[in-house]
Amino acid sequence: MNASPGTRLGQFPGFLRACVRHAHTGRGRRPTTGFQGPDGHGEKIWVFSHRRSQQIIYSFKEKLDGLHDLKQLPFHGKKTKPAKLRKDYWSPLAMIQFPAGHGAVGRSVYQKLRELKHLHEVAWTDEFRRKRPEDYTADDKKKIAEEKAKGNDYQPIRSKEERGIALNAQKTNAIADMAVVLAGQGAGNKMVAGDAEEGDRQLVEVSVSWSNDQDKQYAEAWSKNVTHELFEEPAYASGVEPEPVEQPAKAAA
Repeated sequence: MNASPGTRLGQFPGFLRACVRHAHTGRGRRPTTGFQGPDGHGEKIWVFSHRRSQQIIYSFKEKLDGLHDLKQLPFHGKKTKPAKLRKDYWSPLAMIQFPAGHGAVGRSVYQKLRELKHLHEVAWTDEFRRKRPEDYTADDKKKIAEEKAKGNDYQPIRSKEERGIALNAQKTNAIADMAVVLAGQGAGNKMVAGDAEEGDRQLVEVSVSWSNDQDKQYAEAWSKNVTHELFEEPAYASGVEPEPVEQPAKAAA
């Protein structure tokens, strides 16, 4: 004879207690502290830029992961976030190289760059809604002249589509953020190696390789611990792997 419903329900409290004990003891869970990753993890930070939209992606790898890295791109409106990462549109903007054994510093810098990028994308002011003079159209200039004749101060407002395009263009912000973070600014910045004297900070030496060395001019200033260079191989700097060169066949004796 089947057990009564009351009997079956009475078995659940013991089962729930076992689940609670299992959760509290942490059995079967992977440890979340002390993870360092493979050797050298964090010693190189790759900064990728979209050729058209100037969107930015940070990565510890020299090649983009379409499934993982795509999550760094926010949605700002229709057609502002690509469905996939096309290799012909993305290329390395820069590569930040830390000394051997300083992977923890690189991981900290990576986190701060990601946080600053997110703030640029979501924490914009009302002034951002207004167009810049270089973006004025002929209609905008005509409207400004009409309002000025009436004694009004008029500044064109960006449409939703224009605002999404402007929010995607994070190239200049990313370069400025790199200069600030690598200079050791910000609370908890691990670029600060120690205090030699009061008010004198020792910063970790770091090098930045650029695809175009003119891009570094977007930052107001760079600290003395940062050295700049270019990518050595043009094919590598373009983000396209060089094709193998076929060797000519030897002539028969």
